[in-house]
Amino acid sequence: MSMIPTKLRAARSPLKVFDETTFSILAAVADRISPAGNGFPSAWEVQVPEKIDSLFSKVHPGDTKDYANGLMLIENSIAGLLFDGRFGNFTSSSPEVQDQTIESFRTSKLQLRRTIFKALYGTCTAAYWSSPVLNASMGYPGPPDYGNGRGQTPSRPTLSPEPGSNQEEMNRRDP
Repeated sequence: MSMIPTKLRAARSPLKVFDETTFSILAAVADRISPAGNGFPSAWEVQVPEKIDSLFSKVHPGDTKDYANGLMLIENSIAGLLFDGRFGNFTSSSPEVQDQTIESFRTSKLQLRRTIFKALYGTCTAAYWSSPVLNASMGYPGPPDYGNGRGQTPSRPTLSPEPGSNQEEMNRRDP
């Protein structure tokens, strides 16, 4: 049972920290947390798994390992059978069974499973909703354009030095 292979997905950019297995599990989880519908693209279409892989390349390796272990627990068919009565691993299950699995993590009596849910839900939704691709779907025109931040005039009023003051002399010496 635990020897059922993970249904693999190929990353569209080189992976930085996750291996192909954990990336594929993450992709399946992200697609269930943010599925396509009502004019919104799926997490896969927004490249959520790649964004999370990139994010974890900037954190402590121990945190990355913990996150990957959480993904492996969701995928594990023996844990699925013991905790949820699920036959088979997560990536090979139907969308309905995947939704039930995620819900069982969310509502579990075990704090570890609830913590895994919070970590996955938080990273997947943050990576999804922060994507500029979704701006039009939400009716949001995008952030205002402030240019490069280097305006031609000072950002605040400047005080002119009084004639004959020490500041006027310093300004002349300082090019």
